[in-house]
Amino acid sequence: MTVVPGDAELLRALHSALEPERVSTDLANRLAYARDASPLALKAAAGGHSPYLARAVVWPQTTSEVQAVVRAAGTMGVALTPYGGGSGIVGAGLADPDGIIVDMKRLDRIRAIDPISMTATVEAGILGAVLEDRLNAQGLTCGHVPQSMNSSTLGGWIAHRGAGAFSTKYGTVQDLVLSVEVVLPSAELVQTRTVPASAAGPDLAALFVGAEGALGIVTAATVQVFPMPAARVHRAFAIDSFGAGLEAVRRIVQRGLRPAVVRLYDPVEASDRFAGSVSPGSSVLLLVAEGDPVLTGLTISEAEVEVRGLGGIELGSAVGEAWLAERTSTAGLCRVLATPAGIADALEVANVWSRLAATYDRMMAAMGDVIGPAGRVYGHGSHFYHSGGNLYLIFEVQADQPTDVARVYHDVLAAAFNACLAEGGTLTHHHGVGRTKQEWLAREWGPGGVGLWRAVRTAIDPEGRMNPGTMRA
Repeated sequence: MTVVPGDAELLRALHSALEPERVSTDLANRLAYARDASPLALKAAAGGHSPYLARAVVWPQTTSEVQAVVRAAGTMGVALTPYGGGSGIVGAGLADPDGIIVDMKRLDRIRAIDPISMTATVEAGILGAVLEDRLNAQGLTCGHVPQSMNSSTLGGWIAHRGAGAFSTKYGTVQDLVLSVEVVLPSAELVQTRTVPASAAGPDLAALFVGAEGALGIVTAATVQVFPMPAARVHRAFAIDSFGAGLEAVRRIVQRGLRPAVVRLYDPVEASDRFAGSVSPGSSVLLLVAEGDPVLTGLTISEAEVEVRGLGGIELGSAVGEAWLAERTSTAGLCRVLATPAGIADALEVANVWSRLAATYDRMMAAMGDVIGPAGRVYGHGSHFYHSGGNLYLIFEVQADQPTDVARVYHDVLAAAFNACLAEGGTLTHHHGVGRTKQEWLAREWGPGGVGLWRAVRTAIDPEGRMNPGTMRA
């Protein structure tokens, strides 16, 4: 049946799951959840448009209540979109217009901390900054520090397979998550086992990490935690080119050195961020090491050897201090998005070392051809591994008029992703697919991968009710 806002049958079904005050079909509440932080959704909201207006919003407080909501929605044939902090920038949190938003932020408890195993079992709705504050009070850190730390949730990190700024030391979310608790579309609860490793078949927890709510609603997870670092040291270096900087990072990481932060800025972004500290045309490599004082000092000193061997010149402490103070700011992109015909985004891709520099060059050229003199493109690398690394390609452009914004945005993304895929890279390192990148997902996966995903999704969610707007390859 078709359900409409305020439909008595819908409300009866949801009231059977939750107290009436935690169910709303009011327009004000629905509007509050009609966007995430994806560029076109923000532009639409600013213009008073709400193409992703859900039928209802619900606020469960426990896993059993999430199960009850899923069960009630099933009786109505209504789609469900889990919603965390709303900070995702790929449109994965945008509701199906006939569906229900499930705000998860009231599931915000730390259920247990195991100081011997260094794990914490945490509900999925907790905000990152709140989780970190509560762990810090016990001398611990989660090690996951994304730019959205103040506005994203653990569940969102898991849904998008997120990565924080300190990932080179602590790993990404897929490394941090040991087990998950998930409500399936059938309302059945799955709880995977908390162990450091297992060969008992495929990793079921990994099935839900990065699935963007398309296979079920993650209600809790057990994650690794770490001691608060006893020492932190940072260094910044000017280096002749972005390519030379990538080579320095490769040597550092493949030696087994693991600074917490490895951040390489191309000359354009370096000039913007560190004006006065670096000469024009130079890239900037920022390293932050933290943890045990002995290991921290050794990591920095040995990394410095590699950078100086490629002509790197130390810049002093001001660069690192500026980055640490401003690392969560998105003011630059927001200023562009606030203009009537402005559009901007940060596209984060990844590739292996042998193709990483070529991926940067090819994407920069392709995006620049589309953008032309109406904007600019620049970038940095921020997450690195033994086999390769991540690139951010950031663009800002002014369309001829506001009605052209969506077309220009699509044209830039098409140029960027076609270039990346041609070099064998991935569309996304840690932001996810959402609605924004679905057009190119089938090309990355190939026919076999698409068929496999569809079979898995159909088996778990045969009615297609779980976050139907995302991961539709």
